[in-house]
Formats: sequence, structure tokens, C-alpha cells
Amino acid sequence: MANNFFLKLSKFFLYLAPFTVIIVSRSTLFPFIVGKYVFFRIIVELALISFLFAWLKGETLINAYGKPKSVFWRQPLVIAVSVFTLIFLLAGFFGYDPSASFWSNFERGEGGLQMLHLFIFFILLVLLFRDEKSWRKMLIIFILAAFLAIVYGALASLQYIDVQYNEAGSIIGGGSWYKTFQSFVGPSLQNADERFSGSFGNPAYLGTYMIFALFFTAVLLSKTRINPNVQHKPKLNPNKFAFYKNWFLAGLVVIFLTALFFSKTRGALLGLGVGIVVGLIYFIFNLPKGRLKNIILTMLVVLIVGTGLAFIYNSRGGGYRIFDINLGAQTFQTRILLWKQALKITAERPLLGWGPENFSIALEKHYLPQFDVWFDRAHNVFFDYLAETGILGLLSYLGIFAVFYWQFFKGVIANTRIKNKYTNKINDALIFALPIAHLVQGIVLFEVLPIYIGLFIFLAFANYRFNK
Repeated sequence: MANNFFLKLSKFFLYLAPFTVIIVSRSTLFPFIVGKYVFFRIIVELALISFLFAWLKGETLINAYGKPKSVFWRQPLVIAVSVFTLIFLLAGFFGYDPSASFWSNFERGEGGLQMLHLFIFFILLVLLFRDEKSWRKMLIIFILAAFLAIVYGALASLQYIDVQYNEAGSIIGGGSWYKTFQSFVGPSLQNADERFSGSFGNPAYLGTYMIFALFFTAVLLSKTRINPNVQHKPKLNPNKFAFYKNWFLAGLVVIFLTALFFSKTRGALLGLGVGIVVGLIYFIFNLPKGRLKNIILTMLVVLIVGTGLAFIYNSRGGGYRIFDINLGAQTFQTRILLWKQALKITAERPLLGWGPENFSIALEKHYLPQFDVWFDRAHNVFFDYLAETGILGLLSYLGIFAVFYWQFFKGVIANTRIKNKYTNKINDALIFALPIAHLVQGIVLFEVLPIYIGLFIFLAFANYRFNK
């Protein structure tokens, strides 16, 4: 057997994790949810078992990767994620219904058990992904999975072509298209009101996932290595593969943007827009003075003004759903009521909240007749954590991002001090912007498994950057 066989096997299973998003279990009651969390848990457990076998067999990380600069459990971002996970679990243990908090339910599959798997996933990424090649491969797999999720949605829509309906509107038969793709589930996309959801089952989940896919693709598209401190010989004669690779990645950017547009997810688009603007501002202020800086600054102003005009145009009767951000709309007003109720819920259990997956139980005590549908989430990531995990849970969640930016600027200052010419300002801008984009879209959404996977991969990747 090859050296470090079980360590390599563990990494192999981790590489499979992004493909969670394309799993659709049509035979289950919730086809877009159940198969995903079952697949993810199995993959993580297999990765963990392989890692433990590696330890029993005497395979060491030092032999595989060399001695790290610091022990992983002392790394600030690892500590921050660990604290968040611990408080998440404690909130469930001391919550209203500990069993529901840990096991969740068939529909959601979230809760303590899922968070434990996500934490193990994160720790294994930190331990096993210690080189540029591994991370580049992981990002490639991530965007490949995102592409396949879009392909699934496109194929699912084909089953509605040439379909026969009875007078009640039910499907009674179909032609060749229907017979070919009838195993798929998803919207028909036959009218303007339909929203593209890919293999996620919810257009909002797809929109948020596309933010991660777009930023990861942009990282791969940049010309220099992921790790800016690694000196390497420049390619004097770039080959055709590199040329076509860049064009392929650029094409994926277009595809991901198109999927986001047709998902009509305003929160995700707003998050992406804010992330791009923030990233550009960071990039501009780190450029040397000159013509290029002025050109980019002008482009940024045009982007902001153009977006503002699009919103104004839509407010006067024209436009598209994405630009229809009306604070007086029923959907937004419902969210406002929901957030107010979340604050009332938190007031009863301020420290650790009601426990994960107990929001609906708490809401019943403060239910309003204005709610015409049932809610088990606050539809705001901050109010969700506040109600379910209390003040400590919300602070620990925000603490992850606080630690991230502390380490980020610590690294930037260090590179500036030593005048590191290998620092990639484009990659720095992308890494700086992604958490902001994620937090902005979280104002109107909550975390689910596909989003968690993207977030934890990013955090592990950032930890690699900070500790290399």
C-alpha cells in the first residue's frame, strides 16, 4: 500500500462533500433536503473513520505535510469555530426541547448532530488540506458541483415540455421529453413567475450558494498561486491549457451569474453586489497611485450609480423582481413582524436561547394573526441565532468573522511591513469581500446545509492562508 493511504482516503471523502448539493432523493417526502444531509453525514463519517485508521496505522501529518507553524487547536479561527459549535450544542442541551435540538426533524435535518458533522468536516479540512494543490482541487470540485446543480435544474425543467394535462391540471401523460426526464423534480420554468432553483429546491438557497461559487471561481481565475508567499518561476510561455482554462472559468462566471439572476433572489444579489463593491474598494486603496487606480475608481462609481438608477426605474413601474426591493411589500413586512417576535422570544431565554430547531415552538407563544403561513425560521441569520442560541450564540457566530478580519488585517500589515511582492491583491480582495457578501444576504435568509458547506470550506481555506 502507498504511504499515508488512509490519510489520502480521508481527503478523498472530503473532496466528495461539495457534491452534496446535487443529491436529490425523489423517493423521499422532502427530495431536496433528506438525501443531501444523509449523503453529507456518511461522507464526513467515512472521512473521520479513515483519519482514525491513519492514526492507528501510525500515519502522521508531519510525514505527509511537514511540521506546521502552529498546532491547529491554537489557531484563532479554529478556536472561534470551536467556540461557536460548543455554544450551539450547549444551547440545544439547555434549550426547550434538547432532543429536537440535537436530532432535528425529517424535513430540516439541521440541529446539533448536523453541526457536529460540519465541525468535523471543518477540522479535517484544516488538518488535511495544507498545500496549494489540495485547495485548488477542492475549489475546482466546489464549482463543478455548483455547475452540475444548475444542469440538474435545467434538465428538471425539460420534463414539462410536451406534457399532457387533464381538466384539473394534473399530468396524465407526456411525450418524449417527459418520458426522458420524468425522474427529475423541479419547477417547469414555463412562465415568468417561476424561479430557478437548480438541485436545491429553493431559489434562495441556490442564489446564496452561487455567491460562494462565484468568489471561488474568481480565486481560481486569478493569475497567481493561491498562496502568495510561495515563490515560483513565472511561465515564460503560457500553454494552451492555461489559456482555455481561464476562458472556461470565465464562462462559469457567466453561468453562475445567469443562474443567480433567474433565481430572482434579491438577498443574494444584494449580498453579491455589496461584496463586489467592498472588494473593489479594498483593491483600489491597495493599488499604487496612477492611471489604473483612477480607471477602476471610475468603474466603481459607474457600477454604484447604474445599480441605483435600476432600482429607481423599477420603483416607477418597470423593471424586474430582483430590483423590486420595496420596504412596504407584504413579504418584507412579514419579515419585520417575524424579527420583532424573535426579539420577544429571546427576551424569555436571553443567554442560550430556545435551542436549535425550537423556533417554531417559541413562536407559537407569540403568534400573530398576520402570519398566514407557518414559520420555523426567522428568515434572518442574526435573529435565528439570537432566538435559538441566545446572545452567546449570536456573539460566537459574529466572533468567527471578527477573528477572520483580525487575522486578515494582521497578515496584510505583516506583508506590507516586509514588502512582500508575491502578495496577490486580487485574492486578498476576494477573501476580504466574501464574508461581507455572506452576512449581507443573511439579513433575509438563514443557514442551511449547502450554505454551511460553502461557509466552512471558506473558513478552512482562510485558516490555511493565515497559517501558511
